[in-house]
Amino acid sequence: MYENMYQDNQLVIQGQMPGSGMNPDQKRNTTALFPFEEAGLACLLYTLLYTFCIYKNVSGITMPVWVAGMIALSCYFIRLAGKQLKKDSYFVIVMMLLIGISTFFTGNEYIIWMNYPAEFLLLVSLLLHNFAEDSKWDMGKYFAEILNAVFGAIGCIGRPFSEGNAYIKKHKKESKGKWQYVMIGIAIAIPCVLFLGFLLGTADKVFEHMLVSIFSSFTIPTRVFGIGFMLLFGFFSSYCGITYIAEHSDKITVTPHKNGEPVLAITITGMIGVLYAFFCMIQIVYLFIGKMELPAGMTYAQYARTGFFQLLFVCILNVILVLSMKKYFKESKVLNGILLMISGCTYIMTLSSAIRMCMYISTYQLTFLRVFVLVALFTIAVLLVGVILTILKPEFSFFRFGIVVISSVYVLFAFSHMDYFIAKYNLSKVQENVAGNPFGGYTADYQYISNLSTDAAPVIVEYAVESGLEKNTWFTFYCNQNKHAVDEITIRNFNVSHAIAKALIE
Repeated sequence: MYENMYQDNQLVIQGQMPGSGMNPDQKRNTTALFPFEEAGLACLLYTLLYTFCIYKNVSGITMPVWVAGMIALSCYFIRLAGKQLKKDSYFVIVMMLLIGISTFFTGNEYIIWMNYPAEFLLLVSLLLHNFAEDSKWDMGKYFAEILNAVFGAIGCIGRPFSEGNAYIKKHKKESKGKWQYVMIGIAIAIPCVLFLGFLLGTADKVFEHMLVSIFSSFTIPTRVFGIGFMLLFGFFSSYCGITYIAEHSDKITVTPHKNGEPVLAITITGMIGVLYAFFCMIQIVYLFIGKMELPAGMTYAQYARTGFFQLLFVCILNVILVLSMKKYFKESKVLNGILLMISGCTYIMTLSSAIRMCMYISTYQLTFLRVFVLVALFTIAVLLVGVILTILKPEFSFFRFGIVVISSVYVLFAFSHMDYFIAKYNLSKVQENVAGNPFGGYTADYQYISNLSTDAAPVIVEYAVESGLEKNTWFTFYCNQNKHAVDEITIRNFNVSHAIAKALIE
């Protein structure tokens, strides 16, 4: 007890309040890190911006506006906590803004829906980086803390109510106190009445008929429910998420795990390395050079056009394997040598998968998934540079390297208008084959082409006009597929890709 009193006195001498970890001149509520009036108002303003920008508008020009508001809210809370934005945070901020801008430049729904989780991951990483001491975190630790932040925020869903109630009690006047209880009573009674009414209606058909006849004349537009849900989600997600991360980041600790016996790791990786060396030798002899005889009944084309997905998966596992060995086992030159060999084999596997995919594309044309596989293989190839540096220099921060590589590649991919190049490649192959083989020709997958987004409109419209196929079934289907996008352009949901497609189609 006396020791605790001494520590509290020391904190007062140093200009801090006992048990709070903050200076007395900082405005803080004793029950929360942030004053409710400031945090609540900031989250409310953000919620209004979020709802205005995103409601029924996932790819409009307001997307970067929402992202900017999300960044501003994060920076406000960082400053409210008495912290300074770390300098290397600006890279993450720029990446978030570029991803937001790419959303209203494309009509590809895959890219659009991938942008949202990308924004979320970068946002939580930004908050964790500024609220916590993450200099010794690795990628696994970061993903674990991101998941912890999500579930922790859900667990704090009652905080706005408790902190708001405490604020009301602290500031209310006696003459104006009763109406607050009336409002609270109404808020509690409405869901109770609805639930009980539903139960009683299922119990008695006459009562149910009377309720239906009474309330049938009252119609509530569905948009009210949609807007209401977004308002609630925007406020609670921002308030609970940021406050949870801010208050729990100081408690996050990194437990050293680098105490495994390297002999065990050498045994495991050595056996895997022998398997990989044999596999890579086959790739060089059969696939890269093509000098050996294949099994009976198998053509070279059949051999080359399979296995790219399996190899992609193995490459990802290899990156995880090497990083795990460096994290959990003591340093060993023999182990480092084996891990370097596995990294080299992973490069050969990456190249093998890429060659197989390119040969597959040359026969079966481009699709979004096939392009995505090539992008993933390229990303792995670059990440392997960081893996090798981690093996040679254990102090190298692979997580920060990975953030830079993955976010940069993804931003380029998001701006690439991939559907444009898919349509251009597939339709050019049609023309080449028809010109080279007038008696047969090459049949394009018009069904896939007609399902492409507005990004492909410049190529598809030009091809249809030059070929005299404006009234062809697949071209008409393409126009109908994108009709909702080009016919519903307003200031709020303006999209560059949609606007270009509208001008071309009309």
